[in-house]
Amino acid sequence: MWKKAMNFLRDFFSTLLRPINRTHPMVMKEASSANDAFMLLIFGDMLGIPNPASYYTLELLPYLADEIEGWQQRMMTRGTVLEEKAAQFDF
Repeated sequence: MWKKAMNFLRDFFSTLLRPINRTHPMVMKEASSANDAFMLLIFGDMLGIPNPASYYTLELLPYLADEIEGWQQRMMTRGTVLEEKAAQFDF
């Protein structure tokens, strides 16, 4: 009886955790993409994109200073949006 109960609990929890393991990389990629889009909106003037509110966005600089260097390098080496979407669907 204990063996059946333990097998049931093991199967139950492994089934619950299985989708998390499969979707975790996709969620992390989407979160990174959203973070990059936010940083582009806030600090796009560092890449040459004019931003009329750059004076006000400088107030966020102390909070995001650690992330700027990595973000700037990702933006410089990033391909076009079309290339990224094509790579998702193996074109």
